[in-house]
Amino acid sequence: METKSNILYNWNYEDNKSRSPLWYIIALSIAIGLIIWWFLTRQYGMSIVVMLVVWFFYFLENNSEDRVAVEVTDLGIKVQWNFYDYSRIGWYSIVYSWENALHLRLLMKKRGISVLNLNVNNVIASDLRSILPNYIEENEKQEITLWERIIHLLKL
Repeated sequence: METKSNILYNWNYEDNKSRSPLWYIIALSIAIGLIIWWFLTRQYGMSIVVMLVVWFFYFLENNSEDRVAVEVTDLGIKVQWNFYDYSRIGWYSIVYSWENALHLRLLMKKRGISVLNLNVNNVIASDLRSILPNYIEENEKQEITLWERIIHLLKL
């Protein structure tokens, strides 16, 4: 028996990083420089690690969706083709950078990658604040970390 869920709220956001060609030139130059340096210093393992990391980011960049669709229903939250039942979500938080909402952060009740960040703006954040407390607990103490600021600044 399949249960029908009611869509309470939905939104889409662009997930492309809009990096300039200069960003790619600098990143590739750094990677090639590290590979050559570690090869010349006979640290072949580090050269292989850098090549694997570059390949991994290239794979993610070319195989990820540019537009992400999110639906908040009365049974859970659907992100693209993945559905997260409210019983699998520990809490949610809206992360701000100064006064601008950046992410809806969901902490999953599982091991491994347990944090899911979904891009939001101030309007979406205020709408979600009226819906989500009916289903899951809010953690108001979440802030953007230094590491997240660096990632955002470098467009990683």
